[in-house]
Amino acid sequence: MSKKMSSLSRLFLCSIILIAVSFSCKKRSQSSYPLPVSIQYRIIASNGVSQATSIIYTNETGGLTNLTNQNLPFSKSLSTTVTRGDAFTLRGDASGAGSLKLEILVNNNVVKTATYTGSSVITGQITYQFQ
Repeated sequence: MSKKMSSLSRLFLCSIILIAVSFSCKKRSQSSYPLPVSIQYRIIASNGVSQATSIIYTNETGGLTNLTNQNLPFSKSLSTTVTRGDAFTLRGDASGAGSLKLEILVNNNVVKTATYTGSSVITGQITYQFQ
């Protein structure tokens, strides 16, 4: 009986060590949440449009920041911690004929971009949601 217990003990110990080693060697997945990130918003205008009448973006706390009469190009960077499903929005409005290119970057990578045009008023909005 003692040999049987000793063999079972060794088998159990080896199993525990194998499980511990396999978990300790795994890399942290980039999709693990919560995840600290850097967010950057950019608005670039075509010739003829030099100012945004309104810019709205999701801030560090998840609320909305509303700016008026901002010179273009516009850029805003922030750092925050996100969870799955968190969404970040950028909206830009301008008067004039031309276009606005809106971009959201996460950790210096463009994750959402769109260009909006107008002949007297230009309005655009993009949203990126963490999956």
